[in-house]
Amino acid sequence: MKGNTKERIIESAKQLFADQGYQKTTIMDISRQAGLSDAALYEYFRGKEDLLIAIPDLWVRELLEDLDEQLFGIKGAANKLRKFLWWYIRRVEHAPLDAKIVYLHLKTNSNFLANEVYSNVKRLYSYILDIIEEGRSSGEFRADLMPNLARDVFVGTMDHLVTRWLLKDRSYSLFDNLENIFDIVMDGFKSNPSSGNRRTHETIPLAAEADVQGSEKC
Repeated sequence: MKGNTKERIIESAKQLFADQGYQKTTIMDISRQAGLSDAALYEYFRGKEDLLIAIPDLWVRELLEDLDEQLFGIKGAANKLRKFLWWYIRRVEHAPLDAKIVYLHLKTNSNFLANEVYSNVKRLYSYILDIIEEGRSSGEFRADLMPNLARDVFVGTMDHLVTRWLLKDRSYSLFDNLENIFDIVMDGFKSNPSSGNRRTHETIPLAAEADVQGSEKC
């Protein structure tokens, strides 16, 4: 019963934060939406900021649990980055309220860098860093490619795509032109950018490619 109540509070806060914004939402709004008294809500959460952190924390934890399976069997650094991008964008499109809270509310909160959500976000992005290091070691990526900067370019591209999509009220698919955007980023990473990287996705194992194609239809 307690678990159901906590989930109800989180879902109520998620909807209200996404609809009317974090600043305009009050604890009274959330408790009413969840069918509870303010005092009952405080049994589960210390306040509004506690809820702001709890919502994306659950989402990011789910991403971390899923990522190893998504990358399993993918050969080549560029293919792994492509799979990471397609998988992440699909998860964002499937959970727009979570994404809105993370990108438009949590990341502008002054306490974001000091909480566990940020630690888990760094863990998520460490996969990208490892893949870039793998590409440098194998010779697939440029030897002079700086891994931290390359990761920042990749993550910055994802963040821009998602933030713009949210600010445009999700009026189009995040997969529009995604292949071209990925190719532009890879042109800066690959040791031989002109050697056919426009077709890097064709070397992804068939099972993984089928999963990607399915996500593009969502």
